[in-house]
Amino acid sequence: MTTKQPAGTAAAPPAATVTAGTPRRRLTILASVLLVVLAGVVLAVTGKRAIKQAPNPRASRRGIALVAVVMSVALAACGSSPGKPTAPTSASVVLAQVQVAHPKLGAVGYRVVGSGPPLVLIMGYSGTMEDWDPRFVDALARHYRVVIYDNAGVGRTQPLPTPLTIDAMADQTSALISTLGLGRANVLGWSMGGMIAQALALRHSAQVRRLVLCATFPGTGTVPPSLAAIRAILSGVPQEVGADLFPADQSMAYEALAAGISSYPAAPPAAAATIAAQGSASEQWFAGTDPAGRQTAAISVPTLIADGTADRLDPVANDHALARLIPRARLVLYPDAGHAFLFQEGAPFTFLIGTFLTAPPKPLSLSRMRTQFLADQAPLSLAGKTWNSELKALNSDTKAQVAQTDQPFATALTKFDDQLLNFGATGPVGAAITTSVHADEHLIDDVLALAVQSSSTLGTWKTAITKDTRTGQNAAAALRKALGLPPRALSRPTPIPR
Repeated sequence: MTTKQPAGTAAAPPAATVTAGTPRRRLTILASVLLVVLAGVVLAVTGKRAIKQAPNPRASRRGIALVAVVMSVALAACGSSPGKPTAPTSASVVLAQVQVAHPKLGAVGYRVVGSGPPLVLIMGYSGTMEDWDPRFVDALARHYRVVIYDNAGVGRTQPLPTPLTIDAMADQTSALISTLGLGRANVLGWSMGGMIAQALALRHSAQVRRLVLCATFPGTGTVPPSLAAIRAILSGVPQEVGADLFPADQSMAYEALAAGISSYPAAPPAAAATIAAQGSASEQWFAGTDPAGRQTAAISVPTLIADGTADRLDPVANDHALARLIPRARLVLYPDAGHAFLFQEGAPFTFLIGTFLTAPPKPLSLSRMRTQFLADQAPLSLAGKTWNSELKALNSDTKAQVAQTDQPFATALTKFDDQLLNFGATGPVGAAITTSVHADEHLIDDVLALAVQSSSTLGTWKTAITKDTRTGQNAAAALRKALGLPPRALSRPTPIPR
């Protein structure tokens, strides 16, 4: 699924296909293929973009001034203290060069970021590797050597012989793992990517250490997406497409995904013929006629299955079916989350992945937590102040410039929350951390969504971030209390001269 629009559809990781910013053309193709899968009707592919590129803000200086005022409040929620702004530096997947491997089944384009045990991410239907949310990948890269790549016939990856099958794409993934010398890798697949991951674990079990299946489908017979969900994707209307990927009250999460994907260097979308071939391969999997799909119950590696309870493209019944089929599989469902739940849940989900692939963190003592909490706030404070300062300094606030300004602060806040979760706290402190991290996820979405706001939507954005900041302030105060730290005085924001 193409992430250029957060999204997904029935056949392949819709989530990827629907990621914010995805071309309308992709969504239309995706929905068309789904209709082929469900009704056997071949629809013409339009050249329209699936999701309108959010209008370039070109917001006035007045708009940016408004943002900076709001940000001074947001920074207070983070406990920022005075200091000279210093731009944080960290490796990001958007800066990783596209490389080309040459395994036995043909060239494969890929990127690598991070260090640690290998973790291979498999994209879904119609998606490219530029459809992975950078924040999601970068969070995983703090603990793993993350490999993302293009499926057969996409980007610089060589097409496979026709007819294309899920099993053939799994074989191609296996060849890439061998060529890169990854040994026994951890594997995560989203939507159609989850089908490929299952086939990989069955056909090449020696190469898979642990398996994470996100919003995907069993190969023994699947509950397909509803026609209403498919029509929404066919509509090409951003609001309807977003509704297929995220619940109605998570619009900022959708816009944050769109902004994040826009930060990758430009890359061509998958060709219509490739997407159609993926649709046919997915149809076989849905119908229970794919050879590997019929053997789902034979998967022997430890498996984590996750999805949102409000997934309109992949009914939750499929998640329960998978959990029953795969021996000892663990099922985690996120409330008020949809097909693109893995991006909406951010730090909580990447933390869950870490505890599953490695082990839960050892609990720190309360005194150690206090010390670490205060130490971790320093880089977050600097990142926040840098963001505030750079927003004020923007001369021509284009979408790209705002996105580049937003990313470091969002990354710093995500890292801060990851460190909190790794305290291994339980009881009142653990509950306070969970509440604080959840509040921060909304604030991070607001931060990233700024890049795709227009002058006419800045007011709505301000309302959202002001509300989420207040929630964050309350959660942060409760966390400090649970840690036995004194409350922090919050300074009143000062309006910025226009």
